[in-house]
Amino acid sequence: MINQVKIAIISDIHGNSWALEAVLEDIKKRGVTDVVNLGDSLTGPLDPRRTAEKLQFHKITSIKGNQDRLILKPTEEFIESSTYTYVKEQLSSDDLLWLDQQSETLSLNEDIFLCHGTPSSDEAHLLEEVTQHGVYLRNSEEIEKDVKDIKKSVICCAHSHVPRTVYLPTGQIVLNPGSVGMPAYVDDLPYPHHMESGNPHANYVVLNKNNGPWTIEHLVVPYNWNAAADKATENGRDDWAKWIKLGRI
Repeated sequence: MINQVKIAIISDIHGNSWALEAVLEDIKKRGVTDVVNLGDSLTGPLDPRRTAEKLQFHKITSIKGNQDRLILKPTEEFIESSTYTYVKEQLSSDDLLWLDQQSETLSLNEDIFLCHGTPSSDEAHLLEEVTQHGVYLRNSEEIEKDVKDIKKSVICCAHSHVPRTVYLPTGQIVLNPGSVGMPAYVDDLPYPHHMESGNPHANYVVLNKNNGPWTIEHLVVPYNWNAAADKATENGRDDWAKWIKLGRI
């Protein structure tokens, strides 16, 4: 039985080394020594090389997200994108090997399960339902179906970039730490939609357990988002620059 745990959960950095640096500094100030990363670490028109270096230097346990998988096994559409070309040019063979060695899901200990999307898909949202009318919090029954084979007390997911904590009737906690480096984005699938955190800060979670129930701290950390936005603009992505500076579409 776990008695004492203090662990930081980060995700969806998307190559934003400026945000990652600020989050790691905040984690250090809080005396947290264990950090795990839920994926989508490097893809984007920002700073994938320095992001990869920082994650490896700090030996941060990481799993693959769908965008990490696409770097390694790109679709024809992704290969033709300027983002793919930029990211591949930035990364070394050692970086790619580090990425390839990551698992898609992970049981962190007897109490915590990690996935990027859902336990069975890195492209699906666990806590959100995307419809033609908008994005909504899924009902408990649907979430329970996706985690029915997971017996851990805490299930950590990512992918939507929206910080959330949901308590299920089973007693399990499902949380999304939000995005370290990309607070808003648009997507076409399964319907055109957008995700927004509403602010430009870097988001992450600290999980605490000390001879009692879990406590969850959702944290927002200021950083030099103008530097990250300027890099996006330099690489021809004014849309990313706007999302980074505003946290909105």
